[in-house]
Amino acid sequence: MKIEIKKSGNSASLRIPSDVLRNLNLSIGEELSMTITEKGLSFEKIDSPRQGWFDNIDSAASLREAKDMEKEFGHVQSADLDNWDSGEEW
Repeated sequence: MKIEIKKSGNSASLRIPSDVLRNLNLSIGEELSMTITEKGLSFEKIDSPRQGWFDNIDSAASLREAKDMEKEFGHVQSADLDNWDSGEEW
């Protein structure tokens, strides 16, 4: 596949056809890792460090945890959290 380097402000850009994005499961705004190789450039999708964190969460356990947190910390008012000891507000 042949693509062209285009000017984009003070930088250059490569246009990736939409069917290629779809086939690689890439979206606009995703970050890629670029490596300079002997033959040119290599791009690799960067996986989120938190990818899959919530896949095995038990919703009932999450609800119990939220209720426990409310019991323990529910008395703390949000205004109290916004004030520093010196009275300075965030």
